[in-house]
Amino acid sequence: MSSIEENLEKYLDMERILNLFFSEFDYCLSRCIMEEHRRLPSAPCIGCCKDRYHVKYDLDDPAFDLLRKEREALYGKPEERARVRRVSPCEYHSNFGCIVETHKSPICLSFMCRESIDDMRERFGIFEYDYIGFNYALEWILTGDLAGEAYGEFRESCLLMIEKIREKKAA
Repeated sequence: MSSIEENLEKYLDMERILNLFFSEFDYCLSRCIMEEHRRLPSAPCIGCCKDRYHVKYDLDDPAFDLLRKEREALYGKPEERARVRRVSPCEYHSNFGCIVETHKSPICLSFMCRESIDDMRERFGIFEYDYIGFNYALEWILTGDLAGEAYGEFRESCLLMIEKIREKKAA
């Protein structure tokens, strides 16, 4: 396995952890998207997906090329999806939300709006989440610039945030 493939494996591990984090936090679906559906039941909700972020923010780097190649193998190439009727400029956004479950771009995976960050701080006392910093960390994992002990610390900090949410919910 090349270092690019190893970096992608680490990235996908972090994606799995962050997907678990967002699932435990449960702001986007329960407090944003569902609220919008209650307010306007017949209108599709795009949430924060208001652009082709996977195109705008992905780096020109072999690791990003591999991520993109695997995403396109799983979900189709953006140009193949261009004719799909959607409410967001992003080709991967359907009327039911993002179809990309794995292999998301770092910007898509890490983004949190101001309201969700405030909610996370208020409800769970988590002040460590910085979506711009997380975006960069995910980029650096892919490129190999965040490796070794630094990668392990970042990974552990994400697992600790999940544990903190679970403990607060259980209390």
